[in-house]
Amino acid sequence: MAPNSAADPGLVFDSGWLDWLAFLCATTPGVVAPASCTALAGMGYSLDASDMNSASIAIGDLAGTQTVTRRVTSVSDADETYTASYTGLTGFSVTLPGAFTVTPGESVSLEVGLTRTTATLNTYTGGQLTLTGSLGHVVRIPVVVQPVALAVPAAVSPGRSRRRRAAWCPRSSRPARWPTTRPTAGARSPRRTRCSCR
Repeated sequence: MAPNSAADPGLVFDSGWLDWLAFLCATTPGVVAPASCTALAGMGYSLDASDMNSASIAIGDLAGTQTVTRRVTSVSDADETYTASYTGLTGFSVTLPGAFTVTPGESVSLEVGLTRTTATLNTYTGGQLTLTGSLGHVVRIPVVVQPVALAVPAAVSPGRSRRRRAAWCPRSSRPARWPTTRPTAGARSPRRTRCSCR
């Protein structure tokens, strides 16, 4: 271990309270008012929890390909150039950011792309992204990814559509025709299952 390195990390991953609000919008629907979440998205904050600006990357439902963003800020006292590499992440194709140079106090956004190739579905795979600086700083970012066959939204709005949806008849490619006769007073409405197919 080299505890003194913690006092001179080279790069840090800053996050403010708006970043955390956006994170709550993504992970805990209802905690933050929907209008606030919409406003955050309009300001450019990602509502994908995987984009939370932390010193790690976690994707729990990667369906095919996903790109995550991290923003690093230099706390060094001199300009420094970093190059990216990775280890692990077997079964994934990884797209790394190109070499970049940061001045003291400057922030840079980095994108990392992950594409499933042979990784087992519904199983977590780990790895590590490493940013190596020209002045000797080394920044390690743990990565864990779980590929899935299909990603679904965390919540679905209960809004009701005004349009009538067509049913599909068995053994037919044509939509069913709902009965158009309105019931008389006191009569029961016809069931939707009583449709006519042509």
